[in-house]
Amino acid sequence: MEPEQTASVSGAPPARPLVGEAAFIAYETLPNPGFVLEPGTQRRAWMDEFTARVPYRCLPLNMANQAGWVVRTHVGFSVTWSGKDDIAALKISYMDRLSDQEINRLGGYIKSNFGDGIVTMLFPWLFRTPPGIGLWVHGPANTFVHNAQPLEGIVETDWACAPFTMNWKILKRNDPAYFQKGDVLCMLTPFPLDLLESLRAEVRPIESDPELHARYKAAIEERRRTFQRAIQQGEQGFELNYMRGQTPDGDRWANHRTNLKLRAFVRPDEASQGGA
Repeated sequence: MEPEQTASVSGAPPARPLVGEAAFIAYETLPNPGFVLEPGTQRRAWMDEFTARVPYRCLPLNMANQAGWVVRTHVGFSVTWSGKDDIAALKISYMDRLSDQEINRLGGYIKSNFGDGIVTMLFPWLFRTPPGIGLWVHGPANTFVHNAQPLEGIVETDWACAPFTMNWKILKRNDPAYFQKGDVLCMLTPFPLDLLESLRAEVRPIESDPELHARYKAAIEERRRTFQRAIQQGEQGFELNYMRGQTPDGDRWANHRTNLKLRAFVRPDEASQGGA
């Protein structure tokens, strides 16, 4: 059956075809000490604290925040690196009051595997995606951890039969990196593995597309006027055409998105009861 295609409106370009439903599976391989696996959310603490919550008016920022599933830590912990290159140079301390048994168990999930200030996080799932779909495994979008940089990877989860780990690089010695309870340790974004190589990358003068060129000039002029009014009035100004999914002349894009609604992971018995 051909994928459904939504018609464009007001002369806008044709809408993107909708992708058919497919399963993204998290196979349980180990007892879960408490990690939370769930869809990403738009909210960020620094965005909440920003003056007038201005970052939430940036749609690309909001969309990136939601573009994947996340793994959250159920305990707070710090990671300190002595600066040496051996595995023992990394110290992991828990901020929550835990028993020795709990600490020993977590040592199998949050640990030093490689040396050189890299903390490794193993999660209790083996992820499987549909054929041709892999996972971009990365740190949480638009989130910052003092003195820690997430290392990103692309995994062929359509066939791999061993789990991957999430790794963070501690940057400075003797300066603890803190992961608070509820912080995102890892973000999982599925994407077609052959997509990047299928694209033909070209550079063209914008004048080669007269219609796009005209709309570009109108958009830039509208943005200039918006910022000028903001300066004159002493306020922050926002040009909202992109947020509304429309061009300066009023044409609208049929499949414009302002949020992502990812499904929560459910068990088969829950799905059969409408939990999906």
